[in-house]
Amino acid sequence: MNPLTQFKIFKKIPILPLLIPLALVAAVPLTSRTGDADSNMRMRVVNCDRGENIAQILARAEPGDTIRVTGTCVERVSIKTDRITLDGQGAATLDGGGGPTSEFDGVVTIDGASGVTIQGFTVQNGPGEGILGTHGAAFSVHDTTVQDNGFTGVAVGEGSTAELTDCRVLRNGGPGIDVYTESSAVFKGAIRTNDNLQGGVEVNGTSILEIRGAQVEASRNGGFGLVAGSNSQLAVFGFAGSQGSTVTMDANGGAGIALGTSILNVFSESTIAITNSPLGILVAAGKLVSPFGVGRFVIENNVVGLDFAFDGTAIIRGGLMVRNNGTGVRGDGAGVLLFTSIPPNPSAITGNGVDVDLRFGARATIEGVEVGTITCDSTVLSRGTTVCP
Repeated sequence: MNPLTQFKIFKKIPILPLLIPLALVAAVPLTSRTGDADSNMRMRVVNCDRGENIAQILARAEPGDTIRVTGTCVERVSIKTDRITLDGQGAATLDGGGGPTSEFDGVVTIDGASGVTIQGFTVQNGPGEGILGTHGAAFSVHDTTVQDNGFTGVAVGEGSTAELTDCRVLRNGGPGIDVYTESSAVFKGAIRTNDNLQGGVEVNGTSILEIRGAQVEASRNGGFGLVAGSNSQLAVFGFAGSQGSTVTMDANGGAGIALGTSILNVFSESTIAITNSPLGILVAAGKLVSPFGVGRFVIENNVVGLDFAFDGTAIIRGGLMVRNNGTGVRGDGAGVLLFTSIPPNPSAITGNGVDVDLRFGARATIEGVEVGTITCDSTVLSRGTTVCP
């Protein structure tokens, strides 16, 4: 055949059928698989500003997949597959679309899945929770803002575990963070839970919150800054990574910290500062324990600094500074109160309207602590360097 004739035949082949499949491929969120021989992880890319959505990708996700998201996604998603990473790259938004206030209805719900990571998002405007972990979920949240949701910002419940690092939980319609029903959470990095309608952090139902080297701020919340109830625990354990933990609370509607049949343990170098609230720390049938002289409590400018009732007890060895409150320490029906001072970390209860006010069977040992004034009724038992007059 003449070469020129061959060229003319080639020119007549239609190219449109070839372009259509290419266009369809371009419209599908991108997928890549890692080259690690020991891994089967895939990278999926979702651009919500182009009409793509996360839920479709999650429906086909496999354990170990990473979903990288850009834009604003108006949807609620449920993660039931293990080892999923949802990565907003520090800029993506997950918007729940609003609606009447509800419970157990997360913008992001981790339902029984383990090894899940949420990072780099703003999660907002859900009718219920911003992020909800339930049914034994195990997940971590990094560098994420959870705000303006109808109920809880971050909820960890029903036997779930969570690790929060460098997160902001703001202006939610219930508590900022809620840990309940035999669940646990660990705080790392900078954690802010501020301006929520109820408490900053609530821990209930035999649950535990551990502060591990975190700088926690819980301020201007409508309720308590941080509350533990029903046999739960707040803790700064003795790990090397726990040293230098701080908890700062200012201008909450209730106590900065409230312990109801629960315990706060401080076993590592850390500072708790509570200011400008009705109560600094309320201990009602609970325990406040800092036995090793490494904790520091700065309680000032509250109506009552430390308030003990219903057999609430304390063991604070060093580092207690209670000043400029209406009443410094009040024990009304308190259990055993032990306040001591040590040279490297002294304690003082001074400059309050009344420094120590004990009544209704309270029992106090105050040893080496600088105390300005103390008042007691006839039912109080006291001993140490400062006793009832």
